[in-house]
Amino acid sequence: MRYSTYLVGLLWLVGQSLLLQPVLAQTEKGVTWWSGSVGWQQGRTDVFQNNEELTTLNISLTQATFLRDNLLVGADLRLTRLNDLTRQGLNFDAVSDSRQTTFGATPFIRRFWGKDALRGYVGGGLAVSYGRNRLLTTNTQQNVSELESSQWRLTPEFQAGLFYAIDTHWGLDLNARSGLFPVALTNLNLGLVVLTDVKQKRSVITAKQTPSQLLTGNWLLGGTFELGTNKQQFMSGSDKLTTVQRQITKQFAASPSVGYLAGRRWVVGVAIPIRQQELTNEFSRSSTDTQLGTVLTKSIGVEPFAKKYLSKSQFGPYVAGRVGWRNEHITSDGAVQSQATGYSWRVSGGLAYLLGTRFILEGELVGVGSDWSTNQQNGDARSNTEVALSLRPALTLTYVFL
Repeated sequence: MRYSTYLVGLLWLVGQSLLLQPVLAQTEKGVTWWSGSVGWQQGRTDVFQNNEELTTLNISLTQATFLRDNLLVGADLRLTRLNDLTRQGLNFDAVSDSRQTTFGATPFIRRFWGKDALRGYVGGGLAVSYGRNRLLTTNTQQNVSELESSQWRLTPEFQAGLFYAIDTHWGLDLNARSGLFPVALTNLNLGLVVLTDVKQKRSVITAKQTPSQLLTGNWLLGGTFELGTNKQQFMSGSDKLTTVQRQITKQFAASPSVGYLAGRRWVVGVAIPIRQQELTNEFSRSSTDTQLGTVLTKSIGVEPFAKKYLSKSQFGPYVAGRVGWRNEHITSDGAVQSQATGYSWRVSGGLAYLLGTRFILEGELVGVGSDWSTNQQNGDARSNTEVALSLRPALTLTYVFL
């Protein structure tokens, strides 16, 4: 459902570009294009005689320059580090330390077409990646075991996308890439772009009064929705006996939210996150010998939030904060296996774009938050901390009741 949110937002932007005063896209010679993200996440799980710490770092940067009008040359740079540390046993002396590092670079060239705020482009590049893995294990019978590996990858890449100029220095980029021939576009991405070295100011729509979306007394309706299913099948055995294992996962998640503009562009509200996941395992040795097991996870929570829009114009920054509580039940074949209570908090900031008179399109650029939970049956604990800085956010669309 994330991609559908991208497309809805882009369609609204297209409509606005046709109805409002044109804002020319900044694709002139000498303009510099910047985009990217930084994300850090750390999670910890404490289960009886089993502790796990997982740390992830993701850095991406896109930098390019228009060598001439509508001709962009640059490169994508990516760095990923994953560290998975587990300790097991009575004294936690069985240790597994896995470290993976991947670096990638994709020099590219893109050709743009169009005259107004919305422009299309096609291009190509060469994706180069290098990865290194290191696994260190120790236990009571073996002092140290170390395994290292590395790999190179080189892939030609076709690129195509759309660019929408929000104003002189900000834009939206929707792109897809393909490393296959014939072309099979994958990795659909939508991100914000910062443009520097713009030599000439363009006419931008400026609000003479507070936009209708930000008037005191308005009610705002938003939220997220996700629905998915996944099926895997494994077969093993011989000519006389074949074992078939099927695993089916069905997942539903929604987080409707309602807010109220209390005054001076302050929004206060609440979101209700709901999640349900059904995992079914089926083992079949013959038409009469079948075993079936189902694990059902249900959770519901409450997340009060506050948000402040810092500008009265059509495009500007916002800051937000929320706290959360949730209750989670896990049942296996109808019997309750565990019940957990979780808490969370998050502080974030981003950019908001007012669409027409009743919609607000938002993208989070920076966020800091933490989540932790405790199992009421056995005391198992889980925690997760995240720091993110990104020009490639998932966009959200909010409807305003005037």
